[in-house]
Amino acid sequence: MDWTQLLGHQQQREWFITAIAKKRLGGAFLFVGPAGVGKRTFAKLLAKTLLCENHSAADFNPCGVCEGCAQVEAETHPDLLQVAKPADRAMIPVELLIGPRDARMQSGLCHDIYLRPFRGRRRVGIIQDADFLSIESANSMLKTLEEPPAAAVLILIGTSPQRQLPTIRSRCRTIRFATPRGEDALQLLKIHGVTVENVAEAEHAIALAGGDIHQAVALLQPDSGTFQSGLKTSLERHPIDGIRLARSVSTYVDEAGKDAPARRTRLREVFGVAVQFFRRALRAGAANEQPTDRILYRLNRSLDALNEIERNANQATLIETWAVDIQRGTNLPGTL
Repeated sequence: MDWTQLLGHQQQREWFITAIAKKRLGGAFLFVGPAGVGKRTFAKLLAKTLLCENHSAADFNPCGVCEGCAQVEAETHPDLLQVAKPADRAMIPVELLIGPRDARMQSGLCHDIYLRPFRGRRRVGIIQDADFLSIESANSMLKTLEEPPAAAVLILIGTSPQRQLPTIRSRCRTIRFATPRGEDALQLLKIHGVTVENVAEAEHAIALAGGDIHQAVALLQPDSGTFQSGLKTSLERHPIDGIRLARSVSTYVDEAGKDAPARRTRLREVFGVAVQFFRRALRAGAANEQPTDRILYRLNRSLDALNEIERNANQATLIETWAVDIQRGTNLPGTL
């Protein structure tokens, strides 16, 4: 892949072109934006640009055929260091950053980034899933981020600055990525395996998903549309049947099987649809000068539930308590 194949993010490209040309690139970056919009692809293309053996970084046009480009594409380049959250772990283990407890700073990314480049003139470190850095893991990186080696570039990839510790944010230049719009949105969904008929449908799904392309893809699946229709019907009932709502949501999530990411995606879909539903209800109530206290409570409760997913809350408990609170419609105890 080369820069011509990247959808959107022209402003971000221009910033790096200028910084490299002026030799003011810096050593630590925090890429933030919704999931699936191309942050990892951008980071990989930047690594290819910096490690290309035929073209200089200032050309901002990796050749794509040299050994360096081929190894970056295959993710086997000795000067490309990558860390990601293991699928079976809730957070990024500190050992991946500074080595095992009995041999700290003898291995791990923070050690390896200081080694001399093996092939090129730089080393590039990419930390995916930076939202899942524990306090210990984040603290272990502070010195490296504050004083990175002159021949190294570190890139942390997350969804928002608020998900990172202030000590991390203050040591990195934040580069924000937004979801592509228009025809780029259509193409991005197509890359993720979904074809939609028009730009309006693509942008509606992406907006409903809060810019998260992975969630937008889930929202566009046929079974998703059927479930969403039933969910909205449940939320329109007066009073809302919390037990029935919890049972329906639990069944839908369980249909994703035991795959944790798939289950989380379905939960995001559930709470995302609820958030959009109550936002529309809140606007309608305000426009008609109707009481909106219960709607506002339900909206905030759904937003809280959406955030709880990323904190690895027990899913069964999360669904049950959310449904009960949505039925109640207030934080006053004993009110139904």
